Amino acid sequence: MLAMHRLLSVLALALLPFGAQAFAQTRTTSPTTPPLAQAAELRSLSQRLAKLHLQLRLNLNAEAAQRQIDQGVARFDAALTNLRQTPLQGPAATTFKRVDAVWQEQKQLMTAAPNATSAERVILSAEELTIAAGRLAMQLEGAEESPVWRLSDLAGRNNMLAQRLARLYLQTRLGDKSQGRRVDIETTRKEFVTSLDELTRAPQTSPAVADSLKLARQQWIFFDAAIGPDGGDANAARHVATTSERIGEMMDAIGSSYARQAAEKPAR
Repeated sequence: MLAMHRLLSVLALALLPFGAQAFAQTRTTSPTTPPLAQAAELRSLSQRLAKLHLQLRLNLNAEAAQRQIDQGVARFDAALTNLRQTPLQGPAATTFKRVDAVWQEQKQLMTAAPNATSAERVILSAEELTIAAGRLAMQLEGAEESPVWRLSDLAGRNNMLAQRLARLYLQTRLGDKSQGRRVDIETTRKEFVTSLDELTRAPQTSPAVADSLKLARQQWIFFDAAIGPDGGDANAARHVATTSERIGEMMDAIGSSYARQAAEKPAR
């Protein structure tokens, strides 16, 4: 265990500048961001905010977590505002209304002081919001002609999976060590790795994106080790919190790269 902690610390220090500098501009949204990317951001933010709420419950990097919650709430509202200005029709318009309604509930929970009851409600709301935002992303993806848009959405979904996995892990730190929780963790782990492999193998993946995927995979190895089969300790929990943020930043950047590629020319 001590050896693993040292290894985690070394990697965290080595890759911090990369995460802080190379991806500092990915955590923004604007009216020019494609609707599919907006929906993908809502999907990952729903799990990320729940994760940060649990960090407050655990007093884990609490000051930074509160700041990130405030920023995340603002980003969610901004993405919703942008999507309201998009001419959504049919099922996508209905799904968007559902996303908006669930978000209003979660937003109230996020701005209240965390406690055992609010944490449970935040988790349930996050799961519902993730499903609705994921459905919206799928509906918007169907309107796009280029298959590269699917890769962009897949990268965004991997961001969500990393945030959800960190949230599930923090639930175990709060005492939920049930078999169902362990199954959730293992399922999410497998989904993340499968998606990362698919992105790596995709013929539309450029050499630059392939390099970014390699870095994301390095972060994943240590993220996965920090979670561990036994839940680790407080030091491991800090690594889970920080590394999940870095993975999220990387997947954001990778998704944006695919989106730019899709916008420039159709994939063949």
